[in-house]
Amino acid sequence: MTTSGDCRRWWLGAGLIGLVLALSSAGVQARPACGATGATPLTAILGLKGEALPAGREVEVQALVSGRFPGDSGLNGFYLVSESSPAGIFVYAPDLATAETPDRQTRLRIRAHTGRYRGRIQLERVVAMSRCGVGTVDPVRLEPGDPTTYARLRDRPVRIDESLSIAEVYNLGRYGSLRLARGGRPFHPNNGVEGGERLDLLLDDGSYRRDPRPVPHTRDGIRRAGDRVERVTGILTRAFGRWRIHPTEPPSFQARNPRPAAPPRRPGLRLVQLNLQNYFTDRRGRGAPTERAFERQRERLRDLVQALDPDLLALHEVENNAVTVDNLVNLLNASTPPADDYRAAVDGRGDAVIRSVVLYRPDRLSRRTADRQAHPAHPRQPIVARFRTPEGAEFRVAAAHFKSRGGCPQRGDVDRGEGCWADRRQAQSRAMIDWLAGRPASDTPLLVLADLNAYPAERAVGAWTTAGYHDLLARHVTPLDRYTYNYRGRAGYLDHALANRGMLARIAAVRVWPINADESAHLAREGRGVWRLSDHDPIIIDLHPPTS
Repeated sequence: MTTSGDCRRWWLGAGLIGLVLALSSAGVQARPACGATGATPLTAILGLKGEALPAGREVEVQALVSGRFPGDSGLNGFYLVSESSPAGIFVYAPDLATAETPDRQTRLRIRAHTGRYRGRIQLERVVAMSRCGVGTVDPVRLEPGDPTTYARLRDRPVRIDESLSIAEVYNLGRYGSLRLARGGRPFHPNNGVEGGERLDLLLDDGSYRRDPRPVPHTRDGIRRAGDRVERVTGILTRAFGRWRIHPTEPPSFQARNPRPAAPPRRPGLRLVQLNLQNYFTDRRGRGAPTERAFERQRERLRDLVQALDPDLLALHEVENNAVTVDNLVNLLNASTPPADDYRAAVDGRGDAVIRSVVLYRPDRLSRRTADRQAHPAHPRQPIVARFRTPEGAEFRVAAAHFKSRGGCPQRGDVDRGEGCWADRRQAQSRAMIDWLAGRPASDTPLLVLADLNAYPAERAVGAWTTAGYHDLLARHVTPLDRYTYNYRGRAGYLDHALANRGMLARIAAVRVWPINADESAHLAREGRGVWRLSDHDPIIIDLHPPTS
């Protein structure tokens, strides 16, 4: 860092942080004088070479402004970095107006008190400041993926020279933050796909406020997981349990994962699976909290059905009562010609709060039989239905939604690398496989459309492949596109399309339409179109037309 310019005094106004002239037991305090001597080193305040100074101690510091984030729309303060030692510190100055916040590279002589906020050492209760010329703030090159260096560079200006991937955008609309990765999209280790490295690092927006608007880091309101970011320069800090960079220069983004169009319709039948993320008509339940939010959910689902034109839908997380199923059916039928009306394939209900439903179009398929499986392993009953095409070809569709990976018990079926309740999910698979094998006409082509809450390399899925079922995503979808879900920056598929041998010849195409997992959660409340209809992506299976 180099310095230049004359020493000029600069004072805070009386309405900014209290009194310009603060009274002490010795009388009116003198303005801090610029100079190389008499200041307390930042290293001493932070305890980098011994014990940190206790909170409440008045100190005088001279350092360069390395980042400014004024007001409630920012961080209510600015960062200082030492010119003589590798140390940085945040100055909390909530009463400082934006126009009076010192610019980057300003050299300040500041008198303030040491403080603590969520364990972080900072300066606060500023008494007075003098502007002492300018200097040069040179960001330190940060090697992402090495957390041991993060603590050493905490609260200091850094830069990242390499191009990084956006691993997750879930909290973008809520907190203005993006999770970063290197080497491409990270995948869950049980997904069976080599991907990038998920970083313990967020690209933040220079603020901790909720619901920043306009949404930062977007272009036309869009930023998707799988995009890339370059030239990240800012202040590295740790807050709310996460390492993050607050930019001091605008990052450069590349839209490497643009929103895709709906897969074009092919001749033959189209089947679609989707977890609806709680379709509830009861506002006191798990679904949309308000009627307006519910209408947005319905609008997105209607847009999805109109875009995909499915002949059969396997939908999960539907509120388990007849009113909600009727509401769902009426919604879809209102958006299609009368001849294309949907019907529910399986009547009745189990004891769970949510259920799976299979909807079909009677003008394109006729239902022959339908049933549910009641088994103690299942928290929600799987269903199966047998259909016949107008040409006389028959096939079966089973739908299931297995036990979730959360709500872990203190002992027993705990997380041993496959999420909690892995033993139970494996038991569910075995029970369902035995049930389907014992159904009438078990040699009929069969397609299982299920949210198994298990990744493909886990035992619950392995039970199906061992029994002779084929993983259609693994057979038809390229490795880097094999995901329907994004959890904490790791992509993978918990949703499955499994076919028995008799069904394989009927499969024309299998695709995932990534409209949800790559999008920010705030779009469920504010967006338009199909985007972020749910937290899972739909799987689309097109069947060959029957041969004469």
